[in-house]
Amino acid sequence: MQDVIRWGPYITGTTSNHTNIHLWTSDPVLPTIQYANDSFRSDLLQPHRTAFFTDGYIHHTFLLENLADATRYEYRIWSGETEYGIYHFLTYPCSGPVTFVVYGDTRDELPRISQEERHRPVADVIAAEPGVSLVVHTGDLVNNGENMSDWDRFFATGAVMFANVTLVPVMGNHERNSDLYFEIFRTSPNYTVEAGNILIVVLDSNDWAWNDLPAQSAWMNESFSRDVPWKFVVLHHPIYSSEEKHPGGFQNLRREWEPVFRACGVIAVFQSHVHVYERDVAHGITYITEARGGAPFYTLAEQKIPEYRVSSENTLGYTVVRTENNSDFVHMRVMAVSPAGGKGESRASIIEEITLPEPVEWADDDSVDKNQRSLFPARLQTLQTCRDALFAGSGEACSGAEECRNLISSLFNPEEEDGHLLQTRDIPERKL
Repeated sequence: MQDVIRWGPYITGTTSNHTNIHLWTSDPVLPTIQYANDSFRSDLLQPHRTAFFTDGYIHHTFLLENLADATRYEYRIWSGETEYGIYHFLTYPCSGPVTFVVYGDTRDELPRISQEERHRPVADVIAAEPGVSLVVHTGDLVNNGENMSDWDRFFATGAVMFANVTLVPVMGNHERNSDLYFEIFRTSPNYTVEAGNILIVVLDSNDWAWNDLPAQSAWMNESFSRDVPWKFVVLHHPIYSSEEKHPGGFQNLRREWEPVFRACGVIAVFQSHVHVYERDVAHGITYITEARGGAPFYTLAEQKIPEYRVSSENTLGYTVVRTENNSDFVHMRVMAVSPAGGKGESRASIIEEITLPEPVEWADDDSVDKNQRSLFPARLQTLQTCRDALFAGSGEACSGAEECRNLISSLFNPEEEDGHLLQTRDIPERKL
């Protein structure tokens, strides 16, 4: 079986009661799948099997239905007498906490940059994260979405992660709106993911979709009409950015979509395209550029945008997002990945921990500085944010001036954390 498998297994389209497991083979075979919600037994169920043919290769999609929510399932694939792997996945909870990972821009640039050197370490570390229900990929999965060889490298280097956790893909410009992308993932450019107490809306920000931005706005507004505690948006092109090539971000996307984000109570927007980690805050919404999956490193401009908070350049990594029951906060852990380099296992270190509050709708008050409106929608986020608020004269932005001062007194060196550069804005000195 291993000789005929080209891609997979990989998992998409999971809900609280079903999922899709995909397998591409280079020869016509008839694989079967067995699964159970505990250790493998002799009476494992065999689901319905469908197969689709594309360019001489076979795409097998196993639809597993009538599953229990918030449950870990194990599965294995058979072809004849040959067993292929023992893997697992989590169904989504119907309600309650969810943990998910965001990463992106895994494309390579051969021969200078390979997915083997950069994507594999990131994917392997993500695969080891406990309790992750889904992994969101913010786009540019490969360098050329029309090239089968590019997808060979993508699926080979992410194999362990893809086989064990649901992938939520976003189309980037390098996917080129290709038929192959849609055949691989069997999804539309716009779709929603609902799991527990979160709702994720996926948007198509590519230039070929710019004529349809208002239609996406209407669809997004309707999608967010559901009563869900935490609402997120994922797209490829950054609405806010401090990169020189995209100064300020993509203004047309901001003009069209940011009013919808604000009206619908979106707490965070995940974006990529600029190959760094950057966190910006505007109108009570946190914008995370998470594009450290292995693509060529980019640099930000020395002069940052007013909404800028913090960034990390020249690192590989990802962000873990965790919600809780009966909590007013969403917790985020930003990770940097250090590749093993042929010795031992790749490792990850925390470069930032964030606590996001519910979004705040700011009044149109000319007495409030426009930049400060975006500075203070939050309580007690990171030490850097806490310091920003205090030095700007608004300790009330944190959970209390005294607590803010206590945090400042133990502030770590913002220039470097675990060997990774952590950049902050220049903040004028001010006595506490």
